[in-house]
Amino acid sequence: MIKQLKNFSPEQFFKTEKFFVSAISFLPVLIAIIFMPGFMGDDTYIHVGFIKGLLETGKFTFTGNETYGTTSPLWVILNALLTLVIQNPEFSIRIFSGLFSISTVLLLNYVLKVFEVNSTLRIILLISLALNPFFIKWSISGMEASASMTAMLLCLILLIKSDDKNLNISGIVIGLSFLLRPEFLVVFIGSLFFFIVKKKSIKFLFSFIIQFIVVITIWFIYAYVHFGTIVPNTFRAKAKDNFLEVEPEKLIRNIKVLFAGNLPELIIVGLLVIISLLIFYKKNSIRDFIKKTFNLTLNSKASVGLIWIIGFYGYYILKNVTILSRYSLMFVPIIILLTGIFLHNTKSLITEKLYHNFLILYFVLILTLNNFITFNTVIPTSNNFADGFQNTFREIAQIIRNDRTIKNKTVALTDVGIVGTYSGAKVYDLAGLVDEDRFNYKNYFEYVINKKPDYIVLREEADISEVIPQNLNYEILYQKKVPGFGINSPEPRTVTLYKIFW
Repeated sequence: MIKQLKNFSPEQFFKTEKFFVSAISFLPVLIAIIFMPGFMGDDTYIHVGFIKGLLETGKFTFTGNETYGTTSPLWVILNALLTLVIQNPEFSIRIFSGLFSISTVLLLNYVLKVFEVNSTLRIILLISLALNPFFIKWSISGMEASASMTAMLLCLILLIKSDDKNLNISGIVIGLSFLLRPEFLVVFIGSLFFFIVKKKSIKFLFSFIIQFIVVITIWFIYAYVHFGTIVPNTFRAKAKDNFLEVEPEKLIRNIKVLFAGNLPELIIVGLLVIISLLIFYKKNSIRDFIKKTFNLTLNSKASVGLIWIIGFYGYYILKNVTILSRYSLMFVPIIILLTGIFLHNTKSLITEKLYHNFLILYFVLILTLNNFITFNTVIPTSNNFADGFQNTFREIAQIIRNDRTIKNKTVALTDVGIVGTYSGAKVYDLAGLVDEDRFNYKNYFEYVINKKPDYIVLREEADISEVIPQNLNYEILYQKKVPGFGINSPEPRTVTLYKIFW
């Protein structure tokens, strides 16, 4: 076998490179299909509900209520178009997320080629992306995470290909991407700053700004006419704190998400910097090393990626919002790209033997750390979520649907996706994600008293006495201790379905 490896020439490697890249691009999808085939987040079912509403009414509705309850309107529109062909929104949304997962790996390979990263390092970087625990988790989940990763790389490609002479459509692409994830506002601001630093022409800057503004304005006009606001309910529900009110618990969790999302990259870059500093310290040329490294970073067009990442984490931390793994996933390919460029550029600053040792270490870290997180944490918790949360709320949805004593049913709860999509009842969202009227009430009690839902679904942390008057009669239709509410809440929680007699 060793002789075969020695005889494996670069030409032979080049011939099989396309096969390697294609195989790697399917890895996250295949791992998800094999090891956690049933996982879909509750937010996926909110998308499904909006898709069904859009196809049935031609408007953004959830359980008959027209509302700005999605921060990803473009994702709903794309999947509604595919559902017209497949006739199954739950299946079509998973197909789309899988296809975008594949395209993300292929686009990263293209970008790495543009930056002239050598074949060996490029394959290692692609494997790192394909085996990323969060990427695998959301690869076929039906969420827009993989689509936002593809969009991010498209934005970067257009940026590095931009020049003042040719027409550039990066403003349009970032504008459309904003309709996938609102975090692309950071990408727009960061890109504009980058163009200004690079001294792009006024004509170029004007075109870039106008493109972005036109795209988002079209949507904002629609949103204001139909929803009465341009601010999505999800933002109002999750980002209601003031700037500079940083909570230590949320800050620690956000740092954990950052590290878990790119642990091999952060370790390898940290070690490379430390060892390089030690080497150059002995040679009394540490200042030259810092200067060279700094210049390499600033002169690279990939430096805009640093601006995007700093802007994203800076905003979320200052706004005191909990970063979920799928929110930050769009920046994972950029961090991997920056790691690759850093390794590629520092090849000239260290010995060839040390460089190859770093590549071997990086590959080992990818296989050990990523696989450990995936198989020890991500896959078990995702399957627990599917077996526990998803099945439980499907059972609750079925109980409500089968209750023939009420015609126009209504239900109040916080986890609205599955129940709202499959119960046939109108949803009153205690969290306000799909019902902006929730923000007009101070607490659950006032909201429920005003809406008078026929059913209420509560987790154990919310007592029924906090939601309805104590003299009101109710019946418990279903109660179950459910495991698997996610990575951050693995402990079992009791879920109860109440029927309220007003």
